[in-house]
Amino acid sequence: MVRRHIDEYLETTARFSANARRFLLATFLAWIGLAVSQVVFNLYLVSGGWAEDFVGAVSSMQGIGMACCALPAGWAADRFGRRALLLTGSFTIALALFARAFSLVPATLYAATFLLGAGQAMITIVASPFMSENSREYERTHLFSMQFVVVLLGGIAGNLLGGELPGVLEARGLASSTLVAFRLTLAFGALLTLTALLPLFTVHEPHASAHARPEPVRARDHRGLLGRLGLNFALLGLGAGLIMPFFNLYFARRYHASASQIGVWFSVSQVITLVATLLGPLIAKRVGKLRAITALQLLSLPFLVTLGFETTLMVSVLAFWGRSAFMQMSSPLINSYAMDALPPTLRARAHGLNNMLWYLGWAASSLLAGQVIARLGWAYPYYLTAFFYGIATLTFWLNFRAKGPDAAKPVTAASPAG
Repeated sequence: MVRRHIDEYLETTARFSANARRFLLATFLAWIGLAVSQVVFNLYLVSGGWAEDFVGAVSSMQGIGMACCALPAGWAADRFGRRALLLTGSFTIALALFARAFSLVPATLYAATFLLGAGQAMITIVASPFMSENSREYERTHLFSMQFVVVLLGGIAGNLLGGELPGVLEARGLASSTLVAFRLTLAFGALLTLTALLPLFTVHEPHASAHARPEPVRARDHRGLLGRLGLNFALLGLGAGLIMPFFNLYFARRYHASASQIGVWFSVSQVITLVATLLGPLIAKRVGKLRAITALQLLSLPFLVTLGFETTLMVSVLAFWGRSAFMQMSSPLINSYAMDALPPTLRARAHGLNNMLWYLGWAASSLLAGQVIARLGWAYPYYLTAFFYGIATLTFWLNFRAKGPDAAKPVTAASPAG
């Protein structure tokens, strides 16, 4: 059975279009640099003398940048094409990462982090419509999952680089202090992200964008569907912003872990999640996307609670890995589910709305989390995240169990001829 699943994956991924392959390569390169920043940036701020409440405030600007640009990015993707947004977003991310690497001035950090969020919004908003328009129905779930796998592979490489490079720079006398080592590491990550532009220059505009304009779809005609999807994204964003910007500080402050240890744990988490994500389409094929999404998200909740109350390092690390595997395993399934539920000409705008709501939730809760951590400790954000994720999962199931694209029924793969 395992061999059959592997053969199915290989057969399907071999049929990906040239555009899809170039997009996957660009995604891999960009996420190496982003993962370097994920490991190092908060440690860089703390090393520069800033406390957790300031870290939370800076992190919130990323969510605000994402929220402010989500809807305009959806409009721009329909107006100027997917390729233009991919190029603009990638360049904006690289520029923001360079700016953050060379300044500890609050105004610069706020502005650069806002730009980072804006660039990520452009990429995120256009990614799902781009993949939908550059894939056939029978391969679409595999492409969404493969994109997530590529993100994880880039994350593994970036986490290892971000964790090891500062120590190497200091040990070899290339950095005069830990702060300088963090700064050089961040700059190297920004340079890696810039290389994502190279494969994107060879991407061709998908034909679906050109054919979509003669048949416009009004968003208000689908407001019920948009509202149900938007509610789920907003609740997930509220939960994610409470913990995800602070995982490195959680281990550094609570357990006095080094950057190298954190980088290794992040990388192992990505490996575990990668393997789990490859199983996502197979699970969805057997039980339906909706049931798969619901089960995977519910399974992540005990690990979140454990991260809140546990004081043993390795138990917390195991819980961190378990939460990442189950929650992130559901992410490509949710995006694929939403794209299937939406008319093609509404996908970019709807994806922009969904992500705007997710980012607003992220921004609000990450700002709150910094204050909560500074005053009450590390446990409460994890309990609140479990609450928001639980509510999001239950409402998603109740809203779509008889209304979604597969109505919680098993998904059958279409044949290539179909």
